[in-house]
Amino acid sequence: MSTSLPLRLIPARPEHVDAWLEMRGEAVARRLMPLEPASRESLLKRLTEASGDLGDTRATSFRWMVECEGRLIGTVSVRELSRFHGRVEVGYMLREAYHGRGLGTRAAAAVVARLFDWPFLHRVWLTTATDNLASQGVARKLGFVLEGVMRGHYLIEGRRKDQQVWGLLRPEWEARRPGLEPLLEGTHGPE
Repeated sequence: MSTSLPLRLIPARPEHVDAWLEMRGEAVARRLMPLEPASRESLLKRLTEASGDLGDTRATSFRWMVECEGRLIGTVSVRELSRFHGRVEVGYMLREAYHGRGLGTRAAAAVVARLFDWPFLHRVWLTTATDNLASQGVARKLGFVLEGVMRGHYLIEGRRKDQQVWGLLRPEWEARRPGLEPLLEGTHGPE
């Protein structure tokens, strides 16, 4: 996995809405992700509501834009944070032109590493469509375990698709993290 390209995770801001809208509109995103139709205004609201500050103890959702070579190439989100249960969901999306270079794995790894800095966190989970092999590869590389499949759970391009649920527990992450340190080199954020 190449770590030669520097990545930066920057808190998502309202001015990122058009880049996010473009990413969501790419053919690969529409084909592999369960993206509900969203207007520019609804995405702008989501950007405004998501915090980019992991120190914000009131926040339950966070979003960062992935920047590489001065261009916004993706996004990583964290949502449904439960401090009581010690769990959170993570999601990621990368522009198609940047697939296959390990950049999505690096961005997701940086966020997961930072999430497990929270002492209360026990579990990070994510979902993917069963035909989204690239997303499954990211999950596996980070140590996530396939926990189950919800049949017919997604509607993507008018077709029912199965949803996979992946989980990563703190002891699994702690055992895996030393081997993932090279992934984190050259990746800045989130703070």
